[in-house]
Amino acid sequence: MQTDSAPESGLRERKKRQTRERLIEASFTLFAERGFDNVSVSEIAARVDVSERTFFRYFPSKEAVIFHDADERRRHVDELVANLPANLSLVEGLRRALQTLSHEFEESKDLQMARARLVASTPSLQTLILHHEQEWVQSFANAVADRLGLDPDDDLRPELTAAVIVAAFRAVMNRWIRSGGQAEISQMLDQALAYLGTGLGSSDSE
Repeated sequence: MQTDSAPESGLRERKKRQTRERLIEASFTLFAERGFDNVSVSEIAARVDVSERTFFRYFPSKEAVIFHDADERRRHVDELVANLPANLSLVEGLRRALQTLSHEFEESKDLQMARARLVASTPSLQTLILHHEQEWVQSFANAVADRLGLDPDDDLRPELTAAVIVAAFRAVMNRWIRSGGQAEISQMLDQALAYLGTGLGSSDSE
């Protein structure tokens, strides 16, 4: 007689998600208490009552815990920019993509604030932030190149436009973090892109 393994498989996946979430929570708690550089992987694992080997099944490093959502976020950015409505201007399309991301940041405010505090006090994490932002720039640059029919290897506009857009988003997020999550991201983002809109929007007609 053959048994249905689906319920058992679902239980395993749920336990794996719970373990991952517990490792993330324990890591952020310990980092907040003692500082990122003063916490070891073994201490994080012990807090959750698992082995170091178990920790490394979920995360390749302490840094990966801090940016545990980076891969998912990058995939989402790629999806957003790949599906910009054709009837929108370039800037308006990118604005909508960034607005979607900003709402997601607001929904995870506690995580964003905790991460910002850690990054501010840890130079190695600041370097990683720049790496993740460069990946965003590449995604936006590809979208700009596709929309304008440009070769990003020969034309500067896609990467330049993307870099400016991401810099504007970073400035908005920095101000939001300094406000303790009280400032209105959508309003600040509209203001930032309005400052840039004339120059960036002119690329649509070229």
